[in-house]
Amino acid sequence: MKATSLFPENEMTSSPYSLFADVALGVPQEEPYQYGVPMEFKEQIAIGKRVRVPLRSQTRIGYVVGISKTASLKNIKPIAEVLDSEGPFLTEKFRKLTHWMSEYYFCSWGQAIEAVMPTPFKKGKTVMKSRSPKNTEESLVHATPVHSLTAQQSQVYESIWLTLKKHQFKKFLLHGITGSGKTEIYLCLIEKLIQEERGSIVLVPEISLTPQTTQRFKARFGDLVAVVHSRISTGKRLEEWHRLRKGEAKVVVGARSAVFSPVKDLGIIVIDEQHDDSYKQEETPRYEAGRVAEERCRIEGAVLLSASATPSLESYFEAKKAEGELLTLSERIEQRPLPQVTILDMRNERRGRTIRLFSIKLEDAIQKALDKKEQVMLLMNRRGFAPFVSCMTCGTPVGCPRCRVSMVFHHDLQKLLCHTCHYMKFPPKMCPACNKGYVRYMGIGTEKVESEAARLFPQARIARMDRDATSRKDAHEKLLERFRRREVDILLGTQMIAKGHDFPAVSVIGVISADTALNLPDFRSAERAFSLLTQVAGRAGRKDIPGRVFIQTFLPTHYAIQAAKDHDYHEFYAKEIRFREQLKMPPYQKLIQIILQGRVEKDVLKRALEFRKKLEEKSKSRGLEIMGPAPCLVSKRYGQYLWNLYLKVGDLLKANIWLKEELQSFGRQGVKITVDVNPR
Repeated sequence: MKATSLFPENEMTSSPYSLFADVALGVPQEEPYQYGVPMEFKEQIAIGKRVRVPLRSQTRIGYVVGISKTASLKNIKPIAEVLDSEGPFLTEKFRKLTHWMSEYYFCSWGQAIEAVMPTPFKKGKTVMKSRSPKNTEESLVHATPVHSLTAQQSQVYESIWLTLKKHQFKKFLLHGITGSGKTEIYLCLIEKLIQEERGSIVLVPEISLTPQTTQRFKARFGDLVAVVHSRISTGKRLEEWHRLRKGEAKVVVGARSAVFSPVKDLGIIVIDEQHDDSYKQEETPRYEAGRVAEERCRIEGAVLLSASATPSLESYFEAKKAEGELLTLSERIEQRPLPQVTILDMRNERRGRTIRLFSIKLEDAIQKALDKKEQVMLLMNRRGFAPFVSCMTCGTPVGCPRCRVSMVFHHDLQKLLCHTCHYMKFPPKMCPACNKGYVRYMGIGTEKVESEAARLFPQARIARMDRDATSRKDAHEKLLERFRRREVDILLGTQMIAKGHDFPAVSVIGVISADTALNLPDFRSAERAFSLLTQVAGRAGRKDIPGRVFIQTFLPTHYAIQAAKDHDYHEFYAKEIRFREQLKMPPYQKLIQIILQGRVEKDVLKRALEFRKKLEEKSKSRGLEIMGPAPCLVSKRYGQYLWNLYLKVGDLLKANIWLKEELQSFGRQGVKITVDVNPR
């Protein structure tokens, strides 16, 4: 890889160095920079070490990715400091992984490396003391019995262990219905790997799932488990990183970024709830944890096990084409029945001129559950009290001045909040557009559901679980622990409550509105709705208490809702895959999103049209289909206007190569261009 420099050629006439280092920096410069190695650093310098280097008028932390005896540039600046004395922080395997990420996800090598590194390392630090109280996680650990595997579980276990014994890369997709015992298989495989001194990584999608998963793993493996997610302190995260690197911890449980944990002798990466969108990083580098995990397993000769009750269409399609192996768990543990699901047509639920928030049947089922001292979970996948505030006279919505989105009224704040940029203001008494009409509050959010539930069930102890209610540190863990101890009767919330939780006393699940996901302008909306409904339905009837699920909807005949009612993934897949084929959407084609943004909308649109024209010149020869330009779903954010193009391509790697060339020759001209591979 050719190195580059930003320094003027008149600064130096000849190089005083005999050794030169290629340094990757966390800036959007594709090629590494080249620096001279002063004599005092010749014995310390090594590939993979961190260095402090000058960049324009600043100094930056960089990563040595190459060393040579010849300079590729005339004028070279010297390395200011070598930070790592013990050895390289960036191993050869991670250099391969991050280089692949830079090629695949349209980012610089340095940006990919910084995605791997804990935050303190990016600032030049090596050791930090954890301020976390000792044994906080252990105090919440409950002993869990070791269950003997069922015949189906044993078959799945043996299939995976056969490959693990060979220390070979292979990917498996485990399609197991909710409550079928997928986690017990993970535990048995990891227990066997620990006996062989091999490491494991277990990824969970939501931060709210981590405590429960952590408890199960710590109960089985104790201090051999390290926890990695964004909510733990920086010092604690660094502490866990060192424990893993030294081999003191063998198992990692965490969210998306845990895929980069420095586990020694990696045997397996498990991706639980594989379908979940939160495995996709939304900032540069815009990586997918599942795709990165696959590449890491390929590099290290490990097994990738993806598992879900509702696998993504792309993963299921690939598994059926024999790209990996498809495994199935079709029965619940101890032959427990799946919960009975009832679809409630809300068109028939009127109270005067208004639609009831709780249908009569759902209200009755909740009351009966409360009378029996059983627990209830309510799903409303939208935060706030009223998601839409508009004028009663002219109909103009109250929007964010910095983003092109409607502001949401939050009752506890008594303010309007933008969920994009977090701008806040008091609701206007008169319409700011026409200055005549009064504003009205429309739509349903978690706060309104909480208020109505408190009115209908005054004796119930109610807790809300959404991003607003759980913003404080450890709020998720404390709330879920209260629910587990049965100090909460009704737990309501967004999709946070829908996945992975196991509460034996839950007998009733209520979906307040199944239509919120279906009404989004996204080709994956039906898939997301089906997954969410199936997952939340699976929280009921986990133990001895039978479960009942009530889905409220204005679209009762939609195939996604009907398939969720029947717990039938195959029915949904068969119908949805036909639509994808007709539209030439994933998995039949790969998608690349090109986002252009700037402060002047007409300039952004002009550049988007120019770039489309440039791509069209060779689109036929490259088998390329171009869609757009069109405004992004959120078309203005933080004062920046956003437009996008979508490319449908057959061969993603080939498309990446020529698209980079087109972008380099196109130029930015005041408009920022971002590329998102496989956007969600």
